[in-house]
Order: sequence, then structure tokens, then C-alpha cells
Amino acid sequence: MILAYHRINPWYRDDALTVFPEDFEKQMGYLIKRKFKPVLPEEYTSNFSPSTVDYSLFLISFDDGYADNLWYALPVLRNFGIKPIIFLTANYIGTEGIFERYKDREKDRFLNWQEVKEMLVDGVVFGSHSLSHPHLPQVGNDRLQAEVAESKKILEDKTGREVNFFCYPYGDFDERVIESVQKAGYKGAFVTPGIRRKIKRSVYTLPRTGIYGHNDFLTFQIKIWKDYLTERYF
Repeated sequence: MILAYHRINPWYRDDALTVFPEDFEKQMGYLIKRKFKPVLPEEYTSNFSPSTVDYSLFLISFDDGYADNLWYALPVLRNFGIKPIIFLTANYIGTEGIFERYKDREKDRFLNWQEVKEMLVDGVVFGSHSLSHPHLPQVGNDRLQAEVAESKKILEDKTGREVNFFCYPYGDFDERVIESVQKAGYKGAFVTPGIRRKIKRSVYTLPRTGIYGHNDFLTFQIKIWKDYLTERYF
């Protein structure tokens, strides 16, 4: 089971991408109490084959690389011994740029590279979410290669760590995009929550469950057990 989040903060009750810290803490506590086991991406992908998968494993992921992942998510995760993977949109990290849906350049900013390095000490894994968050199937071959391969190189240069995982912006991918991800040297790729393509599932099309601000705790539980049962028995 892979859970996908974007933002954790106390500011935006009406933002679907924002989960309140107290709700996030309750969700993480529930997973641990129910004996689900947090793992790193390498551990999860090594258990992905239906013949060997351990269905009690879970992985926490975040998209985009918002600074509130450090401010509010990481303290909760640290308390529960959970180490997430955060997919960074490389061209936004360490800049003043913010996504159009937001307005506040401090609250809504992305991580900077020093903060990324600090999070590495806590065991956070970083993956690529492309350079600029485009719909990858709609871009030409040269730009596709840059979005996929150059973002990997930037993250590796900045962190000093190997970057093995990619997340498709908007969950938008096709065979050409998957091939580009494979050629760039990634070991796996993740699909944005809610997206299910008619394509053979593999380590390059790992489905995730999206957790949103409008999901109450009952909805969270339903999503968890629905995905668990689907993976386990179907």
C-alpha cells in the first residue's frame, strides 16, 4: 500500500491537497496501531511481485516538495519511525516560485536545498517529480528527456544521493514516458492517486492511494482497507 500526500499544514481547510497535522498524526497512528509496517521505496519495490509481496507493508509519499513537509509532516513521521519518499519538482526547489493555486510566498513555498539535506539526515528519500511538472505525454522527445533525466541529475548533484524513483506529474503517462523513465536509470515510478491506466502494473506503474484534506477519518479507513483487500485478494 502506497499513500500519496501533498501538503501537511494548519492553514487551508478548503484546499484538497492539504491535510491538517492533527489528522495526519491520527492517520499515521492508525497504520502503526493496525500493525502495518512502514518501509522505504527499495523495500517496497523488492516486494512488489504478487508472488512475494507482503501486504502489510506501507509507504508514505509526498508530491511536489512543499516546505510544510518539513515543518509539519516530518515531526509526525519521526515520532512514528516512518521515513517517507518526497518527489521534488526540481526547478522549483530553492526558488521563490510557487504553484498558481497558492498565493503566500512563505507558507506556500517549496523546500530549499539546505532543507532537503537536513531531511536526508532523518532518512527521508527523495525522488523526481520532473523539472517543471508538465503533462509528460504532451511534450516532445527532447523536453521529455530533460524533464525525466535532467531532473534526476540535478537531484543527485544537490543531494549527493542516488535518485532511483520517479513520480509522473498529474499521473499522466504513456508507453513513451515509461520508456524514458526506464532509460534514465530509475528503478521504479509511481502513479498519481486516483489514476488507473489500462496498462500492465509493474514497478514503473506503482499505484498509490491519495489522501486529501476533505477525507474524514472514516474515509481514510475505507481507502486503506479497500486497497489492502484489493491488493491481497484481487
